[in-house]
Amino acid sequence: MINKPIQILKLMYLALNKEWEKDKNELFGLYLSEADPFLTGDDSADPAIYDEFVKCFEKYGTYDDYGYDFVLKYLSDLDPYYGNIKQYFLNINKQKYIEDSEKYSSLSDKEIIVLNHWEKFYPRLFK
Repeated sequence: MINKPIQILKLMYLALNKEWEKDKNELFGLYLSEADPFLTGDDSADPAIYDEFVKCFEKYGTYDDYGYDFVLKYLSDLDPYYGNIKQYFLNINKQKYIEDSEKYSSLSDKEIIVLNHWEKFYPRLFK
């Protein structure tokens, strides 16, 4: 069960990362690196990203459907500096997002990292 905004950020990050892998857009990648919630586990790599995410969540966030509709709203309001990140999220089928989120929400951060073969990027989890 998800009940914290950081969990929604992690699910969004995981879904968006799959989209980034398709074309590796530089600004999109910059956003993902700054939003990365797995570096600390309870924040984003750039804390300002998570602060803004939480402010938005407090206004209109919901855990329904693992935050899918909230993520769309959040990305609509995202700083245009990063480009149109929402366009990438719109490529993600809502049902597929929910199915993946159900799977991921039962895993620890470490299990998610291993599942995605990202161990070299998160050495703190493997010490």
